[in-house]
Order: sequence, then C-alpha cells, then structure tokens
Amino acid sequence: MGSRRGWWRGPRARWGLLAATVALAAGVWFWPSRGLQKPAFQPPSASGSSQSPAAKRLRAGAAGANVIIILTDAAAARHFTSFGHQRDTTPNMGRFHEQSVLFTEAYSTAASTKPSVTSLFTGEFPDTHGTLSVVSRFTPDAATLSECLGKAGYTTAAITASPSVAASFGFDRGFDHFHEVFRDAGLEAAGHEPRATGGQVVDGALVLKSAVEWLKAHKDERLFAYLHFREPHAPYVAPDPFMARFASNTGRRGSEPFYDASLAYVDSLVGKLLREMETAGLLDKSVVILMADHGEAFGEHGRSGHGATPYTEMAHIPLAFHLPARSQAAARRRSELFSTADVMPTLLDLLQIPPPPTMQGRSRLALLAGEDETTPAFAVTRALGEDLTGGKRDFGQVSYALRVPRYTLILAKQGQQVELYDRDADPAEQRNIARDRPDLVKQLQAQFAAWADTQRGRPVVLPGGRLYAVGGKESDMDDTTRRQLKSLGYLK
Repeated sequence: MGSRRGWWRGPRARWGLLAATVALAAGVWFWPSRGLQKPAFQPPSASGSSQSPAAKRLRAGAAGANVIIILTDAAAARHFTSFGHQRDTTPNMGRFHEQSVLFTEAYSTAASTKPSVTSLFTGEFPDTHGTLSVVSRFTPDAATLSECLGKAGYTTAAITASPSVAASFGFDRGFDHFHEVFRDAGLEAAGHEPRATGGQVVDGALVLKSAVEWLKAHKDERLFAYLHFREPHAPYVAPDPFMARFASNTGRRGSEPFYDASLAYVDSLVGKLLREMETAGLLDKSVVILMADHGEAFGEHGRSGHGATPYTEMAHIPLAFHLPARSQAAARRRSELFSTADVMPTLLDLLQIPPPPTMQGRSRLALLAGEDETTPAFAVTRALGEDLTGGKRDFGQVSYALRVPRYTLILAKQGQQVELYDRDADPAEQRNIARDRPDLVKQLQAQFAAWADTQRGRPVVLPGGRLYAVGGKESDMDDTTRRQLKSLGYLK
C-alpha cells in the first residue's frame, strides 16, 4: 500500500435452476453485458474465491494478522472528504482512505444500526438473521465473526458507545472483553449544549481512551477489536472548536453543519487512534477496516435521520480495508458494489479461517488483490419506515433497495411503490425513471424475487411476504440501556 510511515444456503446447480425458473417466469434473462447478476450465495470456500498469485500473496501477507474494525455511527459517505464533500470534514480518515482499498459504492444491508451490525457480524441479510427492531436480540444460528476469530486463536474485544450494540441484546457473544462505554460514570456531552431530553451523550473520546488502553495491553497477542464510535449520530454535538468551525453561522440544531462538526470531531479521534496504533506497532501488522453502519438524511426524499428509507443518503457508507504491509496490497479506489454482508466472508477468506455455512455475503478478496470479478455484485438494503418494531406492527412501511451496477430499484408499500434510478446520471436517486424503462424494472424485480427466495423471511414487498424477526421486549433491557435508547429517540 505504499509507505505507511507517519500514519498510523444450497448447491449451485439447485440455485441455478431456481434463478433460471424465476427469470423465465418473468419473461427475462439476466444478461451480464447489461450489468445484472443472478444472486448466488455460498461461503468463500465454495464461491470460486480467487486463487491468483495476487490473492495468494494477500493471504500469505495477512496470515496471523490482527483485525481491527473501526465504525463511525450514521456516517454518510457523501459527507466525507474522500467522496467530494465541500467541507473538509475528514482529513484523517481521508488520508487513511488514500493508503487503503476504498470501496466507493458500499451499502449497508439496513438503514439502522442493529440490523446492519448484525449483518456485519454474521454475513447474513436482515430478512434471515431477523434482528430487525430496536429491542430484538442478537441470536444468530451459526458462529459469528468474533466466535470464528476466537476459535482461530484471537483475543477478542468490543468497545461500543451505541446502546443498540449492547450486551442486553446479546452482542457480547464471542467477545472476551465487552466494554459498553455508555455505562461509564460521569458522562458529559462533548459540546456545550445538553440534549433537551436530558439524555447523556457518549463522547467518542471515551471510546478512544478505552480502545487505546486495550490495544496497548494486548498488542503482543493476535487480536480482534471492534470499536464503535457514536459520532456523528444525532444529537450532532462536538467540542466548541469544531462547532465554531462548522456550525457557527447557523442556529438551527440538527442541521448539516452540526452534523459535519460531529463528523469532523470523530475524524480527529480516529486520527489519534491510528497514530496510537502505529506507535504501538499495530498498524502494519493488522487488517484495519474503517466503515459506517448506515448513512444519514437531511430532508432528501422528505426524511431526516436514518432507518426510514433505503435511498442512498441512508444506505451509502464509506468502507476501506487497510492490509498489513507484507501483503503488498496497492492502495486503490474500487467502484464495485459492496454490501456490509460481504465483510465477514472477505475477512475469513483473507485470513484462511473456515467460514460458517450460513453466510450469505460473498468474499471480495479478488478486489482487494487488484483483480476484476467475473460476476457483477449487487447490494440489498432494508428500511423500516417509522415503525421501530422492524415491521411487526406496520409492515407496510418496510421498503427495499436493490442496487446493481448503475441502477437502483426501490420497492415499498407492499410492492405498490416501484421506482428506478440511474445512479450514473442521478447519484442522489431523485429522478424516478421506472416508466421509461419497464423492461429493466421487470428484470430487477425478478432478480429481487430470486434473492428473496434465499431469505428466511419473505420480504413484505412481495406477494405472500412474511416477516421473520427474533424476539425481544423493552422489559428485557437494563435501565442504562433503556435510558440511552430513549436519549437517542429510539424509545418513548
């Protein structure tokens, strides 16, 4: 990657028959020349994972490497310097992107934290893992990422500022150390204004402090660390210097300048973390993934915040892989679609760790190795409207986006709302061209239906749709978790 100094489920034949049957029923075929793909999910060992010299070199260079995932909550790709944002919000993460493999078309499997992080930890889509609502528990059927790495000899830790990723919901599974920063005493808001709800805001500096302490204490072990910063998640607070720089000319709380201030603040924390990692000798012997769980909207498509829709503002995320120096991986920008469900398969393939048979994402190791893939990728995002039960109370609000190279298909209102967008001409997904391209709409509807047939719960935007969601109720939570979720607006 150049100089880093100074920085820090079924057989293929059966699936092919199913896909062909669906396509024939729709009267269409999926022609590769049109950038479309028949969905196919197998674990990396059965998915034709690259065996090229470059891929083998990556695996050899990553053998025994640490794994560090750094996640910034609700960090929309379009607000990052690397993605052309007009304000210099992320100079530190931008430099990291320049020395990494940056996926510019990465999308979350869900527009909210809990289902998206569950996909990250399982390689499954929300309609299979079922962790859909604010109170759902993390109860995967097979080994999680932390369990796979733990079994392979890794010391594992999670440091989380998010009450959605909490032990109350089972997210401590597979971790030797699980630190919920939001439980620490004496929390203060990072900015000068307390939340009107009276909730306490978890300052990312606490995540940084805990992360550095743990990483230094275990730097001589093979380690896996999951580090979850709250920022730039609402209520968009940051220390005064950041507020003065980005939000001094507006008095409207919750606006984009306040969001940019919070994003710039967490960027400064991530920069400090990366420098500490290099000083400790960790950066060049680790696979470091810098990402977000979902994006954030500011009035686009009539919504603000996240969770409600699968449009790009809530689904498009920054995602970058920084590989160990001895992997000899070149820094580059990749424009292929990448789903958060692909992270776990890619990691396990890279580290040559046997995968659980339940993963639905695919290994993207070839892209890390600088190769092209023979089968175009796609990404599916699920959103839940204003129903925080994940669709149990009002499944009519649940919506989906299917993204293939160039195009986005939106399905909502139990399938009655169908939209098509050309991301090349309309990256903000504002001009619906479904009436202009009925043939393409049919093809993508058939592709979505074929993907849906691989899921445990049938998406409610299709005929006969049914919800699969794991259990959980508010009474299962402890008081601290409940207060934190209320302070973020997730519980009344």
